[in-house]
Amino acid sequence: MGDNGKPSVGIFGLTGCAGCQLNILNIEDHLLDILNLVDITTWVMAKQENSEGPWDVAFVEGSVAKKSEIERVKKIREKSGVLVAIGACATHGGLPGLRNFRDISEMTQIVYGENNDHIDAIPIKPVSAYVDVDYELPGCPMEKTEFLEIVKSLVMGKRPYSAQYSVCGECKALENICLLKEGKFCMGPVTQAGCNALCPSNGAVCEGCRGPAPEANWAAEVKILKKIGATPEDVRRKFLKYCPSVAEMPEFKELEF
Repeated sequence: MGDNGKPSVGIFGLTGCAGCQLNILNIEDHLLDILNLVDITTWVMAKQENSEGPWDVAFVEGSVAKKSEIERVKKIREKSGVLVAIGACATHGGLPGLRNFRDISEMTQIVYGENNDHIDAIPIKPVSAYVDVDYELPGCPMEKTEFLEIVKSLVMGKRPYSAQYSVCGECKALENICLLKEGKFCMGPVTQAGCNALCPSNGAVCEGCRGPAPEANWAAEVKILKKIGATPEDVRRKFLKYCPSVAEMPEFKELEF
């Protein structure tokens, strides 16, 4: 607990764009309500004075992209009662993980030249690759409403709700026109719901930033995408764009592109 008797919270950023942390700041009208419920003792992005823990709840944004970040996230885990990964980078590797499909040493040399010994880059992985994660808030960025809900749930001692169906289900509930039927490469059928089908509702395909839906039929999605004109490389890129960690899953390795 914080000094004022409220649950102590730490908000941390690893490798990423800090968009999820910015989304917390953008909650605006509800930010004061959050501060009435918890004591944010550590948040470098928003505070000058920060605690070194412990924390009742830690929110971690960003992927693990450096050796030094492995130790950092382990220390955060050790000092936290509950750890929540927020955003696609933290939950599945996110867009930074695209570098996993290039040779790291080659890319390091291209960016930093010959004097790159100080760069401790490693393959991009989600937070869960190194520590136990209690809850995940997927998305790029994570949904502000979901952040509010998880804060309220944790303060009340409840298990946060997580949608167990796909974005495709949300589209049907909203009576959206199916973009796949229009020949567009949409990932809605295999992507976890929770965004209220934000992109398809505005005429843009789902890019899969929320990660795989529970029990998603990936083989069927591959078949549909190829049928409407996607090349094997198009399909592979769609599956891995936001979630490079998917490449390690047995279900993915069994797919025929």
